[in-house]
Amino acid sequence: MTKNILDQFTWKRKEHFDFFRKYDEPFFGIVTEIDCTKAYQISKEKKQSFFAYYLHKSLLAVNLVEELRYRIEGNEVLIYDEVHASTTIGREDETFGFTSVTFNKEFDKFNSSLKLEIEGVRNSVGLRLNENASKKNVVHYSSIPWNTFSGLTHARNFKEEDSAPKITFGKMFQQGDKKKMNVAIYVHHALADGFHIAKHLEFFQKLMDGKEV
Repeated sequence: MTKNILDQFTWKRKEHFDFFRKYDEPFFGIVTEIDCTKAYQISKEKKQSFFAYYLHKSLLAVNLVEELRYRIEGNEVLIYDEVHASTTIGREDETFGFTSVTFNKEFDKFNSSLKLEIEGVRNSVGLRLNENASKKNVVHYSSIPWNTFSGLTHARNFKEEDSAPKITFGKMFQQGDKKKMNVAIYVHHALADGFHIAKHLEFFQKLMDGKEV
C-alpha cells in the first residue's frame, strides 16, 4: 500500500476542501445509467461473471481518477496509488457479508481474489467484519440486482471519519436494443466534484464498451 500526503498549500481545491469538510453531510452523488450491452456480450462470450466484469471495470475507472483515490486522515489528505473494492455479497439465507477484493488491472487476477471472497462470505455468517472493514483505501460497493432505481440513500455513521466513494449497481434492464444498468455514485465533496464523477463515468462507459482509456 503506497500513499503520499497531498500538499494542501498548492492544492487548487484547498478552499473547497475547507468549505465542504465542515458539513454535517459532506457526501453528494448522482444516479445515472450505464450502457452495458457490449460488456454483457463480452462477459458471456468469455464465460465470465457479469458482476465480476462490471465491478472490475468500475474499479479500473476509479483508479484512473486521482481525486477518487484521495482520503481524509485527520487534517491531512492522503493520495493512494491504488484503491480496492469493499463490496457486499449476498447469501442464500438472504443476509450479506462484507468482502475486501484487491485491485488488479488484469481481470483474471482480480476475479480470483473476488471468487475467494465470495466463497468466504457464503461459508460464514454475520457481517464478516475484520481488519479490512476499516481500511481507507477502498471503494464501498453494493448491488441491488432485484430492482432498477432512480434514487438511493446510504446508512451513515457521522461519528466515524469516512471519505471513501460509494458506488451501487442496480438491475440490468432492456431499453430498445440496449441493455442498461442504473449506477449510483456518491463522493466526499471536500475531495471531489461533479466533474470528477463525470470523468469516472466516462472512463467506466468506455471500459464497458471494450475500449482503451
